[in-house]
Amino acid sequence: MEEKPFRTREQQTVRLLILTDRLHRAAIEAQVEKLGIHRSQHFVLMSLSHRNGELTQTEIANMLDISPAAVTVTLKKLERSGLIERKTPKNDARAKIIRLTEAGRQTVAKTHELFLEVDDTMCGGMTDGELDTLCASLFRMAENLKAAGHSDPCDKREKEENGQ
Repeated sequence: MEEKPFRTREQQTVRLLILTDRLHRAAIEAQVEKLGIHRSQHFVLMSLSHRNGELTQTEIANMLDISPAAVTVTLKKLERSGLIERKTPKNDARAKIIRLTEAGRQTVAKTHELFLEVDDTMCGGMTDGELDTLCASLFRMAENLKAAGHSDPCDKREKEENGQ
């Protein structure tokens, strides 16, 4: 099938932006898999890390916008791997507090290092000026979409988590 040429520079820009995002995501997922964890497991570990290593199963499900059943499956795998532990609080026998173990904290630290490597590779050869220009352009694009009434789903989730 012959590829159609872009009609506008804007189309080319957006398609390159989407391609770059997909390539970046694939590179990150490949790095995470080297640590023996799946993408969903990584999301749970990162959520715990961002919340000082401790959340309830319900909070994890809400943060990641996934079903409690999916969280349970993921937590079982992480627990078997020794990356998390579940505790029952004294005041609520039905709730489960999920905590990062030391091995879980080490895995999170390793993922940060691997992600920096991917980011460095992606931005390889670019000058500080080029990166500044790219950041300014991406910021403006995001602001244009917000001004047109499109909201950032992450902003909404953060507000809900903080009770706003």
